[in-house]
Amino acid sequence: MLLVPEHTDTELEVEFSHIKAWASANCLHLNLSKTKEMVFRQPRSTYFYLPPAVDDIEQVNCCKLFGVIFQSNHKMDSHVHYIISQCGQHMYLLILLWHQGMSGEQLSVVTYSIIVSRILYALPVWGGFLSAELTNKINALFRCLKRFGYMTCNITVSDLIDTSGRDLFRKLCSSEHSLHHLLPPERKYSKLRNRGHPYELLEYCTNLHKKSFIIQSLYLYI
Repeated sequence: MLLVPEHTDTELEVEFSHIKAWASANCLHLNLSKTKEMVFRQPRSTYFYLPPAVDDIEQVNCCKLFGVIFQSNHKMDSHVHYIISQCGQHMYLLILLWHQGMSGEQLSVVTYSIIVSRILYALPVWGGFLSAELTNKINALFRCLKRFGYMTCNITVSDLIDTSGRDLFRKLCSSEHSLHHLLPPERKYSKLRNRGHPYELLEYCTNLHKKSFIIQSLYLYI
């Protein structure tokens, strides 16, 4: 995966040529027919022009990466619709298990394993970018599961985002974590009131930046 910012001293073509040279030196072959390029932009940008494709690589508006569908406009509609569709298919299995006499408590365990866990996957990454409409769709799925007796407790996607976010942030605070370097430096002044973490609060300039996991965590878990 190659990420190139909008403002950089190195052009995309140069960066990609380095990847091709590295692959050739290590006896690897890049399949350009399966390589995709996605240009991220502001969700409500009025004027937007796609740059020329590199090596005629296909430019796409959405792409699945490590099981999460990202869109060029930073929205999560495609990903949420995809996982809700998957969860709807899994509900058929729950119906079969219910007809076979499985108890409500056992059904709840299965529901968490095949449905709730699917929504929890990488949730700190994409949860902050959920719109009110997408949030309501996921919560409607949870209410349906509770109404039919497949879950023993009420949960919301906001609860899952908060729980999973706190858990990941707590792990990030360990210097041994691979993503620890993304955190800002610790505060220099020790006389300030105690907080949930010792790190400085980063500034953000746009609402989109505010939705990112690191920024949200620094401000929510203080």
